[in-house]
Amino acid sequence: MNSADFFKMAHGDLVWMRELAFDYFNETRRQMTGWLSLMETKNFSQLRADLHRCKGGASLFGLERLVALLSSCESPAVLERHGFDLTTFEHELSAAESAVEALGA
Repeated sequence: MNSADFFKMAHGDLVWMRELAFDYFNETRRQMTGWLSLMETKNFSQLRADLHRCKGGASLFGLERLVALLSSCESPAVLERHGFDLTTFEHELSAAESAVEALGA
């Protein structure tokens, strides 16, 4: 996590920024429940759109590892050939949540 980017986006209101980040985490987890189904039904265009939006949010909060992971599968050929590793993504999302939580400690 790039904490400098996080603090910059907070504009001095760390409580608000952390709340916004956890809204993002919760919404991402809600979306994740459908990603496996999208892969199983080969609806890669919707999955790519979801992952792209998710990447935009991660970028906003300076979550560089999530951005890199999501960027690595933006190519239709890569996503369709290899799918999307939900386990790795969930691990990285949890790490990002912990990093944001630690900023308020």
